[in-house]
Amino acid sequence: MEWIVNAKEMKYCDSNTIDYFGIPSLVLMERAALEAVELIVERRMDIGRVLVVCGVGNNGGDGLAVARMLYNRGCIVDIVLVGEKDKFTREAKVQYEICMQYGIPFAEQIQGDYTLVIDALFGVGLSRNLEGMYAKLIEQLNDMEGIKLAVDVPSGISADTGRVMGAAFKADITVTFAYRKLGHVFYPGNTYTGELVIADIGINTHSWLGKKPQVFALEREDLRKLLVRTPEGNKGTFGKVLVVGGIPGMAGAAYFAARAAYKSGCGLVKIYTAEENEIILQTKLPEAILMTYMDNHPDVSDLADEVEWADAIVVGPGFGRATPAHMMLECIIENARAPIVADADALNVIACDKKLLSKLHTKAVLTPHMGEMSRLTGKEIPYLKEHMISVAEEFAKEYKVTCVLKDARTVTALPSGRMFINQSGNDGMATGGSGDVLAGVIGGLIAQGISPECAAPAGVYWHGLSGDAAAEECGRHGMTACDILEHIRDQI
Repeated sequence: MEWIVNAKEMKYCDSNTIDYFGIPSLVLMERAALEAVELIVERRMDIGRVLVVCGVGNNGGDGLAVARMLYNRGCIVDIVLVGEKDKFTREAKVQYEICMQYGIPFAEQIQGDYTLVIDALFGVGLSRNLEGMYAKLIEQLNDMEGIKLAVDVPSGISADTGRVMGAAFKADITVTFAYRKLGHVFYPGNTYTGELVIADIGINTHSWLGKKPQVFALEREDLRKLLVRTPEGNKGTFGKVLVVGGIPGMAGAAYFAARAAYKSGCGLVKIYTAEENEIILQTKLPEAILMTYMDNHPDVSDLADEVEWADAIVVGPGFGRATPAHMMLECIIENARAPIVADADALNVIACDKKLLSKLHTKAVLTPHMGEMSRLTGKEIPYLKEHMISVAEEFAKEYKVTCVLKDARTVTALPSGRMFINQSGNDGMATGGSGDVLAGVIGGLIAQGISPECAAPAGVYWHGLSGDAAAEECGRHGMTACDILEHIRDQI
């Protein structure tokens, strides 16, 4: 499991390493610079003529140290210093004075072409938009030829949100220290980061002094540990999933959720759906048990019995928003003892009647995309995109549910406050039915006895891995939910 930090957490670790453990900040700075230089050498970057653009903070100090180390290797190095010298941090001032002693040239302005351009302007500490001369400088750097390397975080990218703060350096490669930052993961920061290399400079788990970060990311080993099966198990052992969805004309949504539940390893899947879907679903998924209702008049007493049967309930795929949908969802919430995964139209029903969430007496996972989350919270989509962490966290805590907020980088927030950000997946997965597959995977994991708090982030990660495998085989352009489904089993 990888730890992903925000700017405040990184500064906390940095301060603890210096103040508590007694490692001088200049030592950390030297190690950071050395890691950057070693990366340049290992990758055999063209260092025929190097430009290092430095600010007056500690990120600039890192850059000054990099410039000096490259100069001492015989490179032609120009330093452009941006900012007032009387505002140097103590460490950056020391690095500046060392560079002056070595006679490293400081350029008043950028002249000519460079084979390597190093950004050490602001790093993780930027708190305001770049405007005026700073924005023009960033634009000039982006237009230059040569490899572009950012130190820590590309200047102009928010370390917390990945937002472009006025203007941002577009790196080919970024070397960061100790931990991946949220701004490296979220878009568009991920794009501006380029390839990310995480370097060890002596800041580690000890630097947290017993605390832990707020945000984590799963890795393949985490998934493998979760998906251990009992050799003597049977279909009852591996759990029963009830999928409630599929109004007339929407049989596909129920199919995707049900098949994904099977693909995730559960033992039995039952689909409660409109009568019109019976032949389609029996043909497409003969493994599933079918329970149908006529027209728009479901028998909620029958549904209550099915709810009692299930170990996990997936409700919402192809569900519709009419009165029967509200009636069925209310029946499920009132009668369920097994965890509920609410997706798609179930979320739109809840958005119209959030009192339904107060009736929950079992654990629930809600899987909204941005449009659904906007309806659930009343917040505009641009705001949600910029504040995914805080919005998901607040929603999970307020309603005591696990919130899977879906986007290019999906955030899963647990009621406890713990957060997961998913790094698998690709843009090819932005296709009809993909969300239904995800709901089915999560439901299947829960049915196998995995807690919703573990099943939700694991399901998101697994779903993304399957999409990546599909993209590798057939490309992202034109990917379908069926492509994702066919690669679920390949990932374990």
